[in-house]
Amino acid sequence: MKCMKPHSSTGNRFTQFFGYLIVCNSQGNILGISENFSSITTGSLQGLLSTSVFEFFKKQLKLSAKALLAIEAIFLERSDKKILQQELFGIKHYLHIFRHEHRIYFEWEAKEKSYTKNFQMDTISFLLQEKTKSIWSEICTSIRNIIKFDRILLFKMEDSGIGKMLAECTAPNQESFLGKQFSEDFMPLEAINFYHTSPFRYSPNIHKQNVKLLATEEDIDIFPCQSSTLPELHIKYLKSIRVVSVIIIPIVIDGKFWGMLIGHCYKEKIIDFQKRQLCAFILQHAVNKYEGRLKQNLLEYHDKIKDIELDLKGKLLSTQSINCVLVQNMETLCKVPEADGLAIFHGGDIFTHGHCPNHEQIEEIVQIVNSTNKKPVFKDSNFTYTRGKSINPPLPFAGLLALEIANRNDYYVLWFREESISQIYQIKPNKDRNLLTASEETFRNSAKPWNDNDLYFVNRLSKLLHETIVSNSKEQEKFNEELIKLNNELEILTFTLSHDLKNPLAIIKLGTQIIHKSFGEEAVEKQKWTRNILDGIQSMETIIDGLIHLIHSKSYKFSKGPVPMVHMIRQITDEAKLLYNCKRTNIQFGKLLPIWGEKSLVYQVFLNVIGNAIKYSSIHESPVIKITSNQENGYINYEIEDNGVGIPGESLKNIFNVFTRATNTSKFPGSGVGLSLVKRIVEKLGGQIFVNSRVDNGTKVTLCFPYSGDIPTSIYTD
Repeated sequence: MKCMKPHSSTGNRFTQFFGYLIVCNSQGNILGISENFSSITTGSLQGLLSTSVFEFFKKQLKLSAKALLAIEAIFLERSDKKILQQELFGIKHYLHIFRHEHRIYFEWEAKEKSYTKNFQMDTISFLLQEKTKSIWSEICTSIRNIIKFDRILLFKMEDSGIGKMLAECTAPNQESFLGKQFSEDFMPLEAINFYHTSPFRYSPNIHKQNVKLLATEEDIDIFPCQSSTLPELHIKYLKSIRVVSVIIIPIVIDGKFWGMLIGHCYKEKIIDFQKRQLCAFILQHAVNKYEGRLKQNLLEYHDKIKDIELDLKGKLLSTQSINCVLVQNMETLCKVPEADGLAIFHGGDIFTHGHCPNHEQIEEIVQIVNSTNKKPVFKDSNFTYTRGKSINPPLPFAGLLALEIANRNDYYVLWFREESISQIYQIKPNKDRNLLTASEETFRNSAKPWNDNDLYFVNRLSKLLHETIVSNSKEQEKFNEELIKLNNELEILTFTLSHDLKNPLAIIKLGTQIIHKSFGEEAVEKQKWTRNILDGIQSMETIIDGLIHLIHSKSYKFSKGPVPMVHMIRQITDEAKLLYNCKRTNIQFGKLLPIWGEKSLVYQVFLNVIGNAIKYSSIHESPVIKITSNQENGYINYEIEDNGVGIPGESLKNIFNVFTRATNTSKFPGSGVGLSLVKRIVEKLGGQIFVNSRVDNGTKVTLCFPYSGDIPTSIYTD
């Protein structure tokens, strides 16, 4: 929506032909008077400027005592507004008296004789019905029956500034405006302010010449007057479609301009002030009814979101993995905000549902959101047009809604909405400068806007995930405390092993020495010392068994979850290439599926295996490392293959022993602990490791990790 200064009469100061206007200051001195007073008063209007308005009322207009008392109340600030019925030179008029800022306004408008004409109650009976098919269609019909205009329209303005005709009631053989959409240029901010600040705006004949306001000051604002002229933009447009008379009643919901009811008539049509009030009153009742229905729908929507929250919360409590729950419920997460597709981006791993961009495009989208957005929630109904033009191939969607999880710029839920092709009327100048034309143009690269309900759902989801992460963090703190406690206990156990085992060992040693020295003595004596040896050994076994039992009882079970591998593996390869000065190494990545395990343990496994592959292939002229994965028989299998020095057959069978190194690796740094550690970790995760190698032909390490049956298969597949 374009921002323009509010509509004001400053500079031209004209009113419409049907009203008489006087503006004075708080002392009662006339600051402005409409030029049409010259037809009903005597003397020079210029001569009245700066004189007392009370003298003018008494001598020229001869106002009643009741009117003078009402005027006095306004001046004494007992009241801000009064509407009276007064005769002005034999003709009944409405007199509007009101205060605006530091000035007081007097506005007369002729009273129509036929304004009290009765209308059928069934015209507004729809307001009493609990349910109606279309409240806006009913209100258009009702208002048209009251004022007898050729066309009544209901105009709704979207957050984007684009407006749409939602309902209409027309006379026979009239052009239909139903469903037409108008660009944001049709309702600039100055026009919104103009309509928003009055119960209704009206012109009985937009073609008649306006009346000049004679004034002593330049900044007199006639914006709040009934006879204030309509925005020039709309006057020109109405003339271009041959409209003569128009009425516009604003619709305000929750204090915001929502839209307006518009009446068109192709001939001059005077609507009495009270009839205009009646129309505004009926419309307001319809708006109240619509607003009540909106609130009821909102309550039902919130109840629906609450049920979804409870379901997600239960699943989050039963698993340590937020990502699993999100992937498991992608269909629901996509459906609630009425998105066409949904993607979860987690550390380089991508999971999709519905109509989505490809993985490379999603990575670029995340980069764009990270570079432009500083808040957890990002929305853009025209993302492809405003930010996505640089992405190739062209994006298959138009609107984007993104939620950053846990303030991590590598963890997002992304919602996509497809392009909505619209025919929108653009307001353009005509060859005749006094007219405008509305030409229908096709608009692309725009989606249905994300509304308040969509944002409510996303914010509730964000809060739920945040609470879960905080809860998990507290559990992690508890886990760390238990680890510290366990470590202290292990130090005691180590002391026990080094101290309490000395006595049994001493007995064994002494007994053995005596047997050695007493070789040839009687068998009874030998049996005695043999028994001592056995007792010592038994004591050792008891202590060791007790220690093993204690260690097992204190073992802490780590929690497993899906570990995203794309970012981790790329980081490890980059760091290893720097560590071993192998920048020329060609790393070829295949599909990198997530692993069900514990992140730090998985990191240790791949740090060792990939580091070995890069290290032992570094002497090759063209080192190549291939890393890929697949899903088979309940396992995620990773293969890391290099074209390095290979492992001799005699070394291969002992490769997992601690401190064991292949015979051809003496030129490379290492301790012989890495693969032993890898094997222990993989087995602790319930997996297996296989190594195939030939000297000078490279090595292939296969790592097999089981994945949980509780996890949806979609988290492991495209």
